[in-house]
Amino acid sequence: MKQSLVVASLLLSAAACGSDKSPPPPAAAGGTGAFGIVTVGGRQKMYLPLTELAPNGNGVVAVVDVGVPGHGTAGAPALVTDIDLGSPDVATATGGDASVVIAVSTNNRNLWFIDPSADKVVGKLTLDTSYQASSFSGGGGFVTGVAIDSTNRRAILSVWNGFAIVDLDQRKVTQNIVAAPSENFGFDSMRQRIIAPFYNCLAGTTGTPPPCDSYKGLDGSPMRDGLNVIDLGDGTVYTYQDPMAQNPAAPAGTEPDSAAADPSSGIAIVPSEGDGWQNVIDLSQAHFDAAQKVVTAPHQYIQNQGLTGVAIEPSQHWGFWEEEFSSQIGLADVVAASQGKANYLPADMPTLPDSSGWSNLGDPHGIAVSTALADGRSLGFVVDSGRKWVARVDLGKMSTLPHASALGMTGAELAPAVTFLDARSKP
Repeated sequence: MKQSLVVASLLLSAAACGSDKSPPPPAAAGGTGAFGIVTVGGRQKMYLPLTELAPNGNGVVAVVDVGVPGHGTAGAPALVTDIDLGSPDVATATGGDASVVIAVSTNNRNLWFIDPSADKVVGKLTLDTSYQASSFSGGGGFVTGVAIDSTNRRAILSVWNGFAIVDLDQRKVTQNIVAAPSENFGFDSMRQRIIAPFYNCLAGTTGTPPPCDSYKGLDGSPMRDGLNVIDLGDGTVYTYQDPMAQNPAAPAGTEPDSAAADPSSGIAIVPSEGDGWQNVIDLSQAHFDAAQKVVTAPHQYIQNQGLTGVAIEPSQHWGFWEEEFSSQIGLADVVAASQGKANYLPADMPTLPDSSGWSNLGDPHGIAVSTALADGRSLGFVVDSGRKWVARVDLGKMSTLPHASALGMTGAELAPAVTFLDARSKP
């Protein structure tokens, strides 16, 4: 599909793990997308790239306080400040931790290093011209996602021919891992794995690198739509295979355009946009064949649910989904789903405070999750396509709200779990 803006942290029920919901692991949720959420000085902040330029003509990243008190759909001012990127170049995605936020772009080769304590740009790196632009159904670009590996002080960038590893202290690229381009990847920080779906991987076409002539299904046919799992310990690229897949050359379905990892359970979610289902792959039970460079793992499906943006919140194992340019979101317990017992809950977003309808961001996908607020709630975040409104969704509350239809929740039924935050107005 298109590129995904995935947030720095992501997320149904206690059915799979009883009432024992363990505290968050020392790891960030494993998705990449349009914005990162970090906690600094007790404040949880979203770094939201804007499409419009500042009055001086420069690119801007808005800093939004996603933990502002209050609840409701009337709208709460939440803008902290705007960060001037210092040039007319715009960013399209961010990722970060308490020490650094990196802004990247599908439109240019720039990386901006932002100090989240001061909310200002403190460094810049421009990738060299060997980094070409990838091509996906929604556009592609130079860098389509970013994840921060805090433990090893590095950033992981999805680029046209795989992944570039950036040393956060030296602020330079120190490693390139050659692989098929991934529109929106997942990152398991505890197991040090990149979950990298790919599609339309046909060598020789524009924006498609040489690795795309190397992937094969179990029947020997070319694999143009697939999934790689990359071991960051040694840089080995393992291609996912499923002997039970409907199509051996597309074991995760067609057009798998995003991924998220649950670092506490090892489960990965990979939406298949082309087939309209969710792949639930338990990589904690994966078998890696070092000789053949392939990986197999238990595989379940959430059928007839084709939302393409996904994040996973690792303390409660909530999977949280959104559909681009749509009012639809979804929720499921990924541990239960991995056991074939998912109770997927779709919902429509409530009407905005200005009485207009909600429309999610396109690519990169604007979705994230977090549990960093003081009260420990599991929260999901989506951004309206106009980038003025951020919706904070209480995932636990959403899961318990009554709804009349077995097909899902209306916007009015979901409203008690939603707080709208005004990303363009200061308190």
